[in-house]
Amino acid sequence: MYFISKEEFIVSKLYKKWLAASVIGCLSMGSIALANGPQTVAVEAEVETVAVSSGDDAADDPAIWLHPEDAEDSTIIATNKAGGLLVYDLEGNQKFSYSLGKMNNVDVRYDFPLGSKKVDIAAATNRTTNTVDIFAISPTTGGLTDISGTPIHSNMGEVYGFSLYHSLSSGKFYALVLGKDGEFEQYELYHNGSGKINGTLVRSFQLGSQSEGIVADDEYGKMYIAEEDIGIWKYAAEPNGGSNGVQIAAIDNQKLTADVEGLTIYYGEDGEGYLIASSQGSSSYAIYDRENANPYLGSFTIEDGDETDGTSETDGIDVLNYDLGDEFSEGLFVAQDDENAENGAVINQNFKLVEWDDISEEFESLVETLDSVDPRELEER
Repeated sequence: MYFISKEEFIVSKLYKKWLAASVIGCLSMGSIALANGPQTVAVEAEVETVAVSSGDDAADDPAIWLHPEDAEDSTIIATNKAGGLLVYDLEGNQKFSYSLGKMNNVDVRYDFPLGSKKVDIAAATNRTTNTVDIFAISPTTGGLTDISGTPIHSNMGEVYGFSLYHSLSSGKFYALVLGKDGEFEQYELYHNGSGKINGTLVRSFQLGSQSEGIVADDEYGKMYIAEEDIGIWKYAAEPNGGSNGVQIAAIDNQKLTADVEGLTIYYGEDGEGYLIASSQGSSSYAIYDRENANPYLGSFTIEDGDETDGTSETDGIDVLNYDLGDEFSEGLFVAQDDENAENGAVINQNFKLVEWDDISEEFESLVETLDSVDPRELEER
C-alpha cells in the first residue's frame, strides 16, 4: 500500500475537496448545516461543455445569450484566456471559436441601438491588447461579429474583470471594467455612426486590492464587485454614482472563502431574485437576496454525477431565469470548472450546466424557482 506524504496531500485534489467540506461543515445527504443556520446543498450538472483547447488555467467566464425566437437555440459565450472567445450550444457542443487574444471576462446585453437597428451585443476584456472588445451576436446562429469602433484602451495596467450595464433610466449602455490592482473604469458605449461602437470613460475609482468578479443589476441600477480577499461590495451603477460602496458580504471562511470570484444576478418578477457569488476557496456558490441589504440565504456545490464531474475553484459563473426547453425549462446556471475530469483523468478545463430547479429543490424555502423574466424586458425598480 502506498501512503502519500503530507506535502503531496496538500497539493492534491483530495485536499481541495476536504478543505471545501471542512470549511462549510460535514457533508450529509447532499446538504451541510452551517453553524448559524443556513445550509449548503449539493447538486449535479445536467450537461458539461467540451473542454477548451488550451491547457492549464484557460477557461474563465461564461455568459448566457437568449435566442430571440427559439430559446432552445440559446448559447453560452465563454472566454479562453489563452486564445479568445468560444460559443457553445446548450448540449455543450462548441459552435464557434474566435482567436482574439487573452480574453478574460465576457458579458451580454440586448437591443443595443446601432443606428436604425437594434443588436444584441457581447463584450469582453482583452488582456492582449488591454482593451474592451465588442461583438454583435447573430440573431439566427449566435455567431459573433466584431463591431468595435475606436479601440477602448484602458488606462489601467491590465484589464481583468468585466460586466455590461444597461441603464433603464437613461437607456444608455456601459462597460464596467476592473483591473488586476483594483482599478475600476466605466465607459459609456455609443454608436459611432458607421455601424461600430465606441466608448468614452465616464467614471473611475480605486478599490483596495485585486478584484475580478463584477455584475450589474440593471433593474435596480446597482453593481456588485468582488474584492477577492475581502468580500463583496455594492455600488450605484450610474456614472454619477461616486466611489463609495457598501460591503454586503465579507470573507468569513463559512459563507465566503477567498478568493471571491464570479458574480451573477438571477432576475425574478417584481424585483425579486438573487445575487450569486463563486466562493473559490470552498468550491461553492453563495446565494444572497437581490433586494434590500442582500441577506445571505445559503450555498450550493456541484458534485460528481453519473454523466458529469463536479466543479472546483470556479472562476466565472452566469445564470438565466428563463425556459430554455428540455433539461433547462426552469432556468440555467453555468459555472467554470478549474479541474475538469474525464474517466478519472484530469483534462483541459470546461463549463458545467445546471438546471436551476435542481438547486432550488434542495432548499426548503429560502431559495426558490421564481417566475421567469425575459432579459429583453427588464423593468426599472
